[in-house]
Amino acid sequence: MSWVFGMALAEAATADKRALGLCGLEYLGYGGDCGNQFMDSKTKRHVRVWVGVLLLASLLALVPNAFFAYRHHRWESQVVRGVDGVIESSRPFVIGEGDVAILLVHGFGDGPGAWERLAPALAEEGFHVRAMRLPGWGEPLSVKRDLSPGDWEEAIQQEIATLRKAHDAVIVAGHSLGGCLTAGLAMQLQLDADALILYAPMVAVSDARSPVLSSRRWFEIGRAIHPQRMVVESLFDDHLRTANPRPRTQRDPFVPLSLFSLLYEAIDSFHEAPAVIAIPVRVVLPGRDDVVSSDATRKWLERLEAPDITLLDVNDAGHVLPLDMNAEAEAQAIRSWWEQQGAD
Repeated sequence: MSWVFGMALAEAATADKRALGLCGLEYLGYGGDCGNQFMDSKTKRHVRVWVGVLLLASLLALVPNAFFAYRHHRWESQVVRGVDGVIESSRPFVIGEGDVAILLVHGFGDGPGAWERLAPALAEEGFHVRAMRLPGWGEPLSVKRDLSPGDWEEAIQQEIATLRKAHDAVIVAGHSLGGCLTAGLAMQLQLDADALILYAPMVAVSDARSPVLSSRRWFEIGRAIHPQRMVVESLFDDHLRTANPRPRTQRDPFVPLSLFSLLYEAIDSFHEAPAVIAIPVRVVLPGRDDVVSSDATRKWLERLEAPDITLLDVNDAGHVLPLDMNAEAEAQAIRSWWEQQGAD
């Protein structure tokens, strides 16, 4: 709320800068001669208006805080956490044996469960599959609030390094935020992988669910009004079109505002990097995506330079492609694509 209060004081200061230090609450004309001495009636009205704005904005900030806090309390009573605080359905998993490893990186507000259909199908194709969990997701709010820029990227790099020790090659597949992070690392020459697969990468947030203003603008307004520790809930479903939505207890819909800041920082970092990737890239986009802007992804692909760029459109799928696609057909397509790279 400091921005609103600051605007009120700045307006008052146009009458007499000395008033800021001498009058205190008497600016408002609630008694004493100080307000009359330094401020004319027009300036007093301006100050009263701004204080009213401050009080209204404070009320508007408290209502969603209380609403989301209540819903988060109810949600917490339904989820099962381990002794380490991680939601059981958010734990990373490994499946399959093979000389080629595939690292699966989930998206914003999700977890390894986003790969529960595709991972077994990839294992059937002879891949060693590791579905990782990005730091913070599936963990208590206290952990989410302590995340810093670079924590997600560092975790991805560590996972790849571990897979490198036991496998001839490593393919990285990222969905949504995971796609943004992995592609960003690749463009910065910090992704030690042999190929990259992107499912609806978060190149830009879609404005499909954003009335009047862009999603980015609404975020900036919310960040100015609300504290970074405030909890926000994703009230939308899985954005699936062919599969049944998962229970909300299998996702992680409650996020402090600070994680949205990290999300937009990751997107900004993505766009600041040169559109050059030194490994083959395969991109899969859904027919309809209300979360990520597919148009922004296509424009990025037009600029991208890579040894091989393959684009696949899945018209009957929604944003969560790993759950919405035909898993067996997709796994077979990945095996065929990998072999075409001459790396089998």
